[in-house]
Amino acid sequence: MATLLAASTALTGCGPRVPVGPPTVPVHGKVVFTKGGDVAKLHDTQGVIEFESLDQPGIKAYGTIEQDGSFILGTKFEGGSKAGAVAGKHRVRLNLDETAQSLVAPQFLHFERSKLTVTVPSAEEIVIRVWR
Repeated sequence: MATLLAASTALTGCGPRVPVGPPTVPVHGKVVFTKGGDVAKLHDTQGVIEFESLDQPGIKAYGTIEQDGSFILGTKFEGGSKAGAVAGKHRVRLNLDETAQSLVAPQFLHFERSKLTVTVPSAEEIVIRVWR
């Protein structure tokens, strides 16, 4: 009986729960200004980059913009979150507070107007080019 109980426990697991959610792949990148801006100021105002899946509507990944412009994405879903983003095509926007919104051209604040798209996974670091 004890052996059966031990085997049952091993199969069901007692360790940490792995969030279910969609499968994701690691995504890292960098926000850079092509003219007239300072990416460190986006970090100072807690700027976030946001990817929205075009292949799986409603799934978004977020990453804090660091002082050097770098970011690492994580996907939030009902019941949890996971590192990375879902595979496929994404549109991109910057999610900035009121203070930081004046630091970039207004189109980069909206998925519909930013015209920024990326495909995940990418063989290279994803570079998001913005301007003021």
